[in-house]
Amino acid sequence: MAYFTDFPIALYDLTNSSNKSLKLVSNLFVRTRFLPSIENESTVFYKYQISDGDTPEILASKYYGNSNRHWIILLANNITDPTYDWPLTYTNFSSYVESKYGSIATAKTTYHHYEKVVTKTDSVTETITVNKYELDYNTYANLASSSTETINLKDGNTVQIVTTKNAVSYYDYEEEQNEAKREIKIINAAYALQIEQELFSILTNV
Repeated sequence: MAYFTDFPIALYDLTNSSNKSLKLVSNLFVRTRFLPSIENESTVFYKYQISDGDTPEILASKYYGNSNRHWIILLANNITDPTYDWPLTYTNFSSYVESKYGSIATAKTTYHHYEKVVTKTDSVTETITVNKYELDYNTYANLASSSTETINLKDGNTVQIVTTKNAVSYYDYEEEQNEAKREIKIINAAYALQIEQELFSILTNV
């Protein structure tokens, strides 16, 4: 099933002029999504880490046997713009940064924001928790590069708190935003046909 094949048809003025020229087109403003109650169901969805070179079409072919089912990947992750909602490859990311900031060097040597990084380590569970707090430049400049505090608990255990600071360049910021897009949800292939059928039913009754 091609995603837009069964979208409802609407009259639309393609010229946007006083002499209206109405054409029948697919109504791309129609939106569907999965019920929030099932979006975290481990039997339906599982996590996937996108690698460089992965595309929605490649993953759809791999998991659903048909690249035309790429829309299932996009729908599961509420992706409306696969160009920028999908992680850029290294080459495309570099081109994007150069286009936006003039050069990679400029992006790496100018700063988007400053932050305080607090890392807590529990001696019992060995759980490490990292929290980041954005700072203004003056607060950042007056903060020590690194400090360590050990809290002794009543039960004899300890929590170590390490505070550091970080100047986040535009390059680092853009890279972090891009990398954050790599973890997506893949729908269990057993539900692919059912999803197609239910989507068709919804769209034909809009």
